[in-house]
Amino acid sequence: MTIERDTARPEVGAMPDERAREWAAHHRRTAATSTYVYDFVWDVTADAEGPFCTDVDGNVLLDFTSHVAAAPLGYNNPLLMERFEEFDLIDPTKIAGQGFYAGSPGTPEDPELPGPTQLMDRLRELTSHYGMDRVFLSNSGAEAVENAIKICYDAGGGTRGVTFEGGFHGRTLGALSLNRSKSVQRKGYPEISGIADVPFCRDRRCTPESCECGFFRDGSSALREKLHPETGHLPSRTSPT
Repeated sequence: MTIERDTARPEVGAMPDERAREWAAHHRRTAATSTYVYDFVWDVTADAEGPFCTDVDGNVLLDFTSHVAAAPLGYNNPLLMERFEEFDLIDPTKIAGQGFYAGSPGTPEDPELPGPTQLMDRLRELTSHYGMDRVFLSNSGAEAVENAIKICYDAGGGTRGVTFEGGFHGRTLGALSLNRSKSVQRKGYPEISGIADVPFCRDRRCTPESCECGFFRDGSSALREKLHPETGHLPSRTSPT
């Protein structure tokens, strides 16, 4: 027998309540532009059980995506929590990625439990003298490098990359192109084109006249020897070192 029925199409047009909107607006003041997969603000101190979680306004929500596959067995699964207790962990669960708003009782300016939003506020304060006003949180150094590469291509119109001899930036594919620490790490993998390496100077007082590290040569940087100043093109592709 075939059942004919309309397919339900859930649609979220706005944050459920005022506190969630307040937290999200505060978060966006500092957070780099990103895609947020949930339009609610998770209360990290509130109850979460099975497929249900709670937002900062006290709304109990049914999570159809298992926290983007981060909680496929549900929240606070009793079988898992019993094992976690053996390790004496206060809160062994994890909120996946940066695509989530996370809050707690209190206000974004004075929360009961500071979270990613407050960390970004603090980082912005510490770097304000550089004129920086946006923060992007990543899970690893390699992920930070990969996103930096994407930003250079997308926002800066970059076509060339510069790395230092002996440098290590991660084992993901884009970061590998910048590695110069061990050639075996890059062996057999495709590389981003247009990467030039230059000597690393450990002497902060190094000048073209006093240079002994090789960064400056004959009054001009080693980079000028590898890239044509007018076009930025590589004269020829060098072999990995």
